[in-house]
Parts: sequence; structure tokens; C-alpha cells
Amino acid sequence: MTNLIEKKHIRVNGVGITCYCAGDGNDTIVLLHGAGVDSAMLSWAGVIPLLSDQYQVIAPDLPGYGTSDRINGEYTLSFYTDIVKGIIEELGGRPVILTGLSLGGGICLNMALTYPELIKILVPVDAWGLFDKLSWHRLTHWFIRSKLNDNLYSWTNKYPSIIRWSLKYSLFGDKSKISDDLVAEIQKVMQEPGAGKPFMSFQRSEITSTGLTTDLFGRLEEINSPTLLIHGTLDKAVPVKGTILAGKRIPDCEIYLMRGCKHWPQKERPEEFSDALQLYLDRKLQQDSK
Repeated sequence: MTNLIEKKHIRVNGVGITCYCAGDGNDTIVLLHGAGVDSAMLSWAGVIPLLSDQYQVIAPDLPGYGTSDRINGEYTLSFYTDIVKGIIEELGGRPVILTGLSLGGGICLNMALTYPELIKILVPVDAWGLFDKLSWHRLTHWFIRSKLNDNLYSWTNKYPSIIRWSLKYSLFGDKSKISDDLVAEIQKVMQEPGAGKPFMSFQRSEITSTGLTTDLFGRLEEINSPTLLIHGTLDKAVPVKGTILAGKRIPDCEIYLMRGCKHWPQKERPEEFSDALQLYLDRKLQQDSK
């Protein structure tokens, strides 16, 4: 675990993208973070060193997050998918092991359906799209278009106690992993101008009154890439039943459940996550080489 993380700046479709890169293995793992308050290093800082001894690892800040550019248009799933396609092409163009959390997982699924030639292995984590509707769909559809949602970050970023409660309720099964430093880091991100816009825009573009704009769940049978679905068993945002159903639909699919984790399993237990991923990759890549 001696590889340093190098920061690279690239342009994709006219958008400035920051990528965190480490390792020089023959195979490349691209790590996509989630939505809301997230970034490459928030989600993946603990995982990158564990993978970079064996693989080239690339973790981009998606547009609207971290130090990548903000855009004036909509942050749609198709926009993000084309950005990730461009990142892969800009950094070598060979098929990659595409791994993504939540929104990043939805991008993974859409990449596999839209640009399968760029995917060697697919690893969605607590992924967006493993459902045809949300648990509280009508209420969510109303909320994301309400003034309450417009002001959510500006209200909550004043109160570390609310941020800590949210982390405990939604993201971490083990509350001891929620440090004062993490709460302060998230509070700082939430206080940046326009911090909530990318997720709000994505939700409004994807969540219709009756379902979802992009039907990933209904097309899972079309995914040809070898797929490992990783999921926290206590996830409230994306219930684990979605991964169980998806595992039956995706033709070449395995599931690894992280017991007791919620919606940020790789941040809560990076060693377990990395071990599970590397065991799967060792087996699959050996099969490919025969």
C-alpha cells in the first residue's frame, strides 16, 4: 500500500473533471461515488490504497461534486453516463472494472447497457436503479420539487447534530465510525454554494410521478458483463431486496452482502469491501485468461 494518490485534471465533453489515480496494474478499476454530499475521496479514500497495489485505480469527482466543474444544464443519468464514457476513453480507452456507489451504481448499470464495450466487469454498490419505483414514490416525487427540498442543505448545514443523525440513520450501521472530523467535513461540503443542486437536478430528471425516466430495472437481463452486486444489508435508501431481485435477472451475477452496513458500506468497512472485490476479480480475471 505504498502507491501515492495522484490528482489529475482532464476535460470531457467540455467539462473539467478531477480524477484521483493510483497504481499501475494491467487492469483498471474506475470508482464512482454517490450523490448528495459525496465526492471521490469522501467515498473511496479508504479503498484506493487497498486496491492500487494490484490495479490501476481511477476515482473521478463527477460533475457537480468535489473539485470537478459545475454545469448550467441538467444533471441527468445520460449526462453522467456520457461523462464516464469520456473519462474511460481519455484515460486509456480499454475496458475497465466499473464500480459505483448509489448514483455511481446507476451509472454503472447504464454504462453496461449503453457502452458495454467499455466494461470488463461491473460492480454496482447499493445501486440506484435496482427498483422500478421508490419506496415512498409519490411522496418523494412531491418532496424533490418542493421548497423544503430547495432549502434542505441551507437549513441542515448549520447543525452538526442533524448531520450526525443523518449519517447514523442512513449511511452507517456502526455509529462509532461517525467521527467529529467526518461530520465537519460533510458540513463544509454542504455549505458550498449550490452544493445541493446536482442531486436535486438528477432527482427531478429521473423521478416522474409514476416511475423513473430511465428504466434500468426492466433491462437488467440485457447486461452481458460479469457482475458483482455489493450491498449493505441495512440500507434504507436502496433496500437490499433490489439487489436480491437483480441478482436473479442479470445473467452472470454474484452478490456480496455486507452485514450490518447501510448506504456507505465501502466507507464503513473498506477492508472487507476491498477483500470481497479482489477475491471476485481474482477468480473472474483468471477465468478470462484461460
